[in-house]
Amino acid sequence: MRLEHGEHNENLFDFLLALETEVKYNDWVVTTAFYASIHFVEHKIFPSSVDGNEYQTFNEYCDFEHNKQNNKNSKHSLKSKLVGKRMPAINGQYRWLMDACMNSRYSDYRVSDEKALSSNQIMKVIKQSCI
Repeated sequence: MRLEHGEHNENLFDFLLALETEVKYNDWVVTTAFYASIHFVEHKIFPSSVDGNEYQTFNEYCDFEHNKQNNKNSKHSLKSKLVGKRMPAINGQYRWLMDACMNSRYSDYRVSDEKALSSNQIMKVIKQSCI
């Protein structure tokens, strides 16, 4: 399911990137690349054992972590830490894409064509590492 959802987001990414319009939606190009990557890494990591506990999904893992006393990590932060532990080869790319997404969504929606194309290359690397 996660792989299919990631590929669905990847298809939207391809569609947005290919639009030949006056208005560019590069902020959404970067965002869809990141969200596709989220699903790809969840597909790769789960189900699995994390810190001695078995989890079928990221949401199960997240619920457990958030129920720990004083756990203030966001879901994105928890997932990023898991990628660092379980998939160190793509950790840098995943963090770059997450930061680019957060910046384009919350700080500055004006994203260059170069950054949009870079997000495509990074998402493809992440996908290949996960399937």
